[in-house]
Amino acid sequence: MKTQMEKNQIIFEVLEATGLNWTARKQPVQTTDGILLPDVYGVMRSDNNANIGIVGDRYEVLQNHEMVELVYESGKEVFDESLDLKHPWNNSSTLGSFGNIGGGSLLDGRRVFLQLELPELHIGKSGIKRFITATNSHDGSLALGFGTSNQVICCQNTFNIANKDVSKYRHTASMQQRIDEAVKSLRKVLEFEDRQMEIFDKASTRAFDRKHIEDIVKSVFSKVNLNDKDVPTRTKNNMIQLSSDINTSIQEQGETLWALFNGVTRYTNHSTRAKEKDYSLMFGADAQVNQKAFETMLGWLNESELVLA
Repeated sequence: MKTQMEKNQIIFEVLEATGLNWTARKQPVQTTDGILLPDVYGVMRSDNNANIGIVGDRYEVLQNHEMVELVYESGKEVFDESLDLKHPWNNSSTLGSFGNIGGGSLLDGRRVFLQLELPELHIGKSGIKRFITATNSHDGSLALGFGTSNQVICCQNTFNIANKDVSKYRHTASMQQRIDEAVKSLRKVLEFEDRQMEIFDKASTRAFDRKHIEDIVKSVFSKVNLNDKDVPTRTKNNMIQLSSDINTSIQEQGETLWALFNGVTRYTNHSTRAKEKDYSLMFGADAQVNQKAFETMLGWLNESELVLA
């Protein structure tokens, strides 16, 4: 069993490697003439004193080091120690065999995330990297929760389902109570991830037809009347780009439903523009497009045993 000092060293290494070795603090907000605003607090980063959120009196900060501890302790309990998992930096002996922990921050620290790497699988004609992603916010916009992330290796397409099972921890909860809740959430999202892989595998064996192509285009451009003769030039160009991305995906994966879905994720990962791409793919417009395409693929498969809860 690891000692407390060893665990603290692990937490420190993760914080350093992910750029999350800073704390967030609440402080009262006042007007320029010195009047305190009631129930209004700014959340400040300790490393650069940047304001990363405005919250109310009841909001309680979950520090980055507490999040790492929750992910570490819940992962240690849930993951099979026999799994052969890799680590991005040379500390596999200290992190243990339950999983690789990576992560980072988004929107200057307003949101933070950690990832546990799962064993790689092969879907269709390419390997797929799999991760469980824990996300939290320091601006009060998001509760701590677990989701899934995966990346198709041949094209580096990433697909995220964030906060599939959100746990809102009581402010008065002890660390052990929080860990117990995290263990439950992690187990649920692992079951979800297994079913997600079943869907991907099934889609990789199904051929598509013209209607499937029409459906996937409608899912991407759901806010556009595609029958309108006056479709904006920008939208037309985006549709041409999507068509090109789908064709590239078909060349990689064959004429399958999986290829159509990967055509969309190629489009959102590599062709669309977003000021903060990682945020967009996890929570923003690109994530919404990917989710619609995923739901469209579920409709195609129409297999009750594969429908995700």
